[in-house]
Amino acid sequence: MRRFRLLTLLAALALAMSACSSLPRSGEVHTVNPTGGEDSNVGLVGQPPAEDATPEEIVLGFLIASRAGVEDNFAVARQYLLSSTSSDWDPFAQVRVYPDNQSIQTSRTSTGAVRAKVGSLGTLTSDGSYTESANEAVTISDFSLARNGDGQWRIATLDDGVFLSERTFFGQLYTETPVYFLSSDQRYLVADLRWFPRKEAATRAVNALISGPSPWLAEGIASALPDDTKLSKPVSIEDSVATVELSPNVLSLPHAERVKVNDQITQTIMATASVQEVKVTAQGTPLVDDDTTSLSNYPFGSYGVSFLSNGEPATEKNGEAVPVPGIDVSEAGLKGLAVSYSADDPWYASIGDDGMSLYVMHPSTGQADQAYGGIDLVKPSFDQQGYVWTGERTNNGALTVYQTGLDSIGPTVGQSTVNAPWLEGMTLRNIAMSREGSRAIIVADTGGETGVFAAGIVRNADGVPISLTEPIRVGQLLTNISDVAWIGPSELVALGRTSAGSDMSLYSIKIGGPTTRLVSLQGTGGVALAAGRGDQSVVLLTDQGTVLGRSGGAWRNITTSVSAVALPG
Repeated sequence: MRRFRLLTLLAALALAMSACSSLPRSGEVHTVNPTGGEDSNVGLVGQPPAEDATPEEIVLGFLIASRAGVEDNFAVARQYLLSSTSSDWDPFAQVRVYPDNQSIQTSRTSTGAVRAKVGSLGTLTSDGSYTESANEAVTISDFSLARNGDGQWRIATLDDGVFLSERTFFGQLYTETPVYFLSSDQRYLVADLRWFPRKEAATRAVNALISGPSPWLAEGIASALPDDTKLSKPVSIEDSVATVELSPNVLSLPHAERVKVNDQITQTIMATASVQEVKVTAQGTPLVDDDTTSLSNYPFGSYGVSFLSNGEPATEKNGEAVPVPGIDVSEAGLKGLAVSYSADDPWYASIGDDGMSLYVMHPSTGQADQAYGGIDLVKPSFDQQGYVWTGERTNNGALTVYQTGLDSIGPTVGQSTVNAPWLEGMTLRNIAMSREGSRAIIVADTGGETGVFAAGIVRNADGVPISLTEPIRVGQLLTNISDVAWIGPSELVALGRTSAGSDMSLYSIKIGGPTTRLVSLQGTGGVALAAGRGDQSVVLLTDQGTVLGRSGGAWRNITTSVSAVALPG
């Protein structure tokens, strides 16, 4: 068995890329600002096949050359293939991402093929969609070889795609790119996270926007771009100004729709490179009169933290948990808390009566209604539209929503069922609705393991949730998740572990990206969390009833003697 370490190439790249972006899976999180435009990545050069190279040397040389392929259009990598194979091989079909601290190992199969094997962190498909691998997953690829007309070994059959190590290559050559669509009510932007080659990110992102959202999102979101829209030429970036030339059909859209198109494109491109301004035109005519964006991609304002203290909703004042006046539910035995998106006059929701009742409370009216009865309900979550969500822990393929009324949109409907057949048989741990109300996160036990699932929320014409789409699985690095909350347009924070013996830690989960550890919670006794915008917003509840807030790399005490903690959502 041979080991492949790329020693010379990696040593050179280590110096060149010391300041470049990467995909860390442990340690503190730091903000990294790109140092240039789409052409800021380090150039890589592959070497052609050596004369009389062995089959193993051909495969290993191909793997090296294919890493440089994004730079040279895979011209050198194709020299390792038979000419008939070269024309069929699609290098962009998938990128198999593996850990930097592992080596690709090669061996020979019983048929004489060369087998490449390495641990797997994730797989990227041709449309830029990233799927994280489970812990200890491996990826295997077989290469069959034959001699060419000159008697030299060349690869005859192989899988489409390439292998890239996570930091040295994938993190350098590809960039995280949120593609922004519209919520079903078209009031907010919704991120569909993709990864594209850095040099082509802006152009590929606009084409992805034109092509439409990922299947799991498609039924629950919208786009202002007409179906027949095209990109007239590649996006150009010069002096931090990106120019996008669309087909002329967009000029016939009403002004309000053109503004939405401009918003979608502008915020998508602003996330791909060091762009300060985006100009969207069609036949040289600006799509809108100015470049002002008006739609939020993460509608979360400034809110105080709420708690359950002595079984009642409370807020913090001078380090003490102070009961919210006007609500008396002390006999309900409340567990878990959710708060609506209102800074001044919020609704509260909690589960009481030993998990059998959803209570909805509003201080200004004195309401404390038993809104829904069940058997063993999961902790509730509010969406931006004023619906509070819950469901049976031992699930029968559905969730339940209850419309609170005061800060909701559309007609009052009270209780409604949200169909999600894929949930049947799962045991729910947590649910968390996204800030704009288009996506649901479900943490559930199924098949003997805990999973984090992201699904689209489908609403009817009145905005009432009616179903969840078929989900994708995210956060597969984690094997145990105690709590989860949204902290960004496509990012969650989770309280969990990667294995039975590992520390309880805070993790960032990208919906369509990798999971990374933010900070260990060893010694804190953390059992639940709430969060708002960014990982510094995390509020942690300990097993002693103490609430801690993040302060840089440390924790500060907020209050004590509480049983639940919540921020809106």
